[in-house]
Amino acid sequence: MSEKHLIVGLGNPGAKYDRTRHNVGFAVIDELARRYSLGAGRSEKRALTWDGSIGGRRVKLAKPLTYMNRSGESVRQLADYFDIPNDNLLVVHDDLDTPFGALRLRWNGGHGGQNGLRSIVQHLGSTDFARLRFGIGRPPGRMDPVHYVLQPWRGDEAIRADEMAARAADAIEVWLSDGLERAMTLYNGNASKAGRIENKPDLSEQLALFARAHELAPADPKPLTKLIALQKKLGLIDEAVDNHIKLAQLYDKAGKGKLAVAEKAKAAAIRPGLAALQREIAEWHLAQENKKKAVSRYLILAQHLRDIGDADAAAEVVALALSINPQHPKALDMQSVLQDARVSEQ
Repeated sequence: MSEKHLIVGLGNPGAKYDRTRHNVGFAVIDELARRYSLGAGRSEKRALTWDGSIGGRRVKLAKPLTYMNRSGESVRQLADYFDIPNDNLLVVHDDLDTPFGALRLRWNGGHGGQNGLRSIVQHLGSTDFARLRFGIGRPPGRMDPVHYVLQPWRGDEAIRADEMAARAADAIEVWLSDGLERAMTLYNGNASKAGRIENKPDLSEQLALFARAHELAPADPKPLTKLIALQKKLGLIDEAVDNHIKLAQLYDKAGKGKLAVAEKAKAAAIRPGLAALQREIAEWHLAQENKKKAVSRYLILAQHLRDIGDADAAAEVVALALSINPQHPKALDMQSVLQDARVSEQ
């Protein structure tokens, strides 16, 4: 497997900064960690980090805990300790000068007044690294930008911000699998409906080409990976889920269990109701003696079942989680909630 890549999302630690405009970098890292079932993360080099594999690349995800203006201290420590070159670094940050709803991937350049980026440039002594700008737009009227970036998302903006975080994660997947130029081609620009419709004919042609490439080389994961990325861009979510599962089967046949379970996790992240798939992921983690991830996967499924009103099925899945770790606090809490709900219904 290739050398490690470092993906850094910028933000401020602490609950009061959750869901603020300034913390969009953290949101993108959280999305990737969730997609790939990387667990709760660990503290190292003044950051919360996760290790995993994305698109066949070894990655370290990081959320610096130094507060925004000192992000470079953590990034430099991580890059030095894990011997990660600037070519393998990507920084995700909010950007006032990029319209809300747009992403901008680029190689090098200035910091544009973004203090976290400024700190990274200062500590690395270089602007030569990739960055993903997450557009938050300018504040209305005469509002102070400092107050604006520290405000939480509200209403429809919160929904669009979540969609953008998912799209940013998609862009990072393409950066890892196909390189920066390809990711820029697919994801730079406005994510508005009009923009998608305008680009749709060309993308549809690419879709047909990737589908044909997969037909000609069904054992090669690359065409299928590209097909999935494009299907997501075009909003063909069900097709993308099916192909994530198909790609997982390819990796299973090739004996690449970690890559297979990562694809299953992507499918399950989009469609959490895929109970059989969720169980497969949990069982794989259990076979790897990773009880923590197995329990977490069962609880994801249990929460979904509870949300759709299937309390009995949720209770059965929670029981599976507790059979692995009888003292797991979240599993015990969920079991208690389900039992209380059952009593109140009687």
